[in-house]
Amino acid sequence: MEDIHKLIDKILDDLKENRLKLPTLPQVALKITNTIDDPKSKAKDVSRVVSADAALSARLIHVANSAMYRTSNAVEDVQAAITRLGLQQVRNIACSLLLRQLFKSDFPTLKKRMERLWSHSAHVAAICAMLARKQRHIRPDEAMLAGLVHDIGQLPIISYAESYPSIAADDAALDEIIDKIGLMLGKTMLKAWKFAPAIITAAAEHEFLSRDHDGPADLCDIVIVANLHSYIRTTHKHARAKWGEVPALKKLGLSPEESIEAMKAAHSEITELKNLLMT
Repeated sequence: MEDIHKLIDKILDDLKENRLKLPTLPQVALKITNTIDDPKSKAKDVSRVVSADAALSARLIHVANSAMYRTSNAVEDVQAAITRLGLQQVRNIACSLLLRQLFKSDFPTLKKRMERLWSHSAHVAAICAMLARKQRHIRPDEAMLAGLVHDIGQLPIISYAESYPSIAADDAALDEIIDKIGLMLGKTMLKAWKFAPAIITAAAEHEFLSRDHDGPADLCDIVIVANLHSYIRTTHKHARAKWGEVPALKKLGLSPEESIEAMKAAHSEITELKNLLMT
């Protein structure tokens, strides 16, 4: 389709000329990050920024009381939630909860596409968090954030498609464009947002099931395996992957059967976390 090539050329040309319309992180996320990065800041300063957003405050408390973090005592306020979670976890969790705002479109067909994308991202993020609990060197909050942004490169493509009605109404055309430049745009966006290198790598390389590397499992390995789980019983091309040949699964120290059983055992926790992110 001619419009596919036109849209790809338009996006790449805008990227080259520094005109690419990239979504920006919500202001609250930036304020939280800047406050935590300030060496003079204390937990009460972070609490003050979080508390300014009532919806975020309620959801952060909910996360602190979720199966991933709960203890025998429930937390009832933001300060207690921050104390339980820790500042770095609060940064990642708050960012994860606020990302939902970016997955929107005024174009009816694309709005549904955005909703499907967020649902998939939330599902993968929840699985990532559960997989990370088995890895001592990877925090669940980091893995959750990596799962949420692994397909973030689709956002500018969907946004640009609003000016190309023939593509906006054609899922196959959008899929073709995403396959060609989605990973590259995701890498570009996360670099602009100053995300951690490991999360950028996960967004840039998670589609490569044959990816292998030296050293222990990393965030990209977790996202690859989480994606495989999310594609079970779907028509996605990776649903037909031979799990036993995926290096990422071996890096996590799991056989295909063990991985599936572990996710079955964590089903209620995965559902709880996904629902928190979807809210």
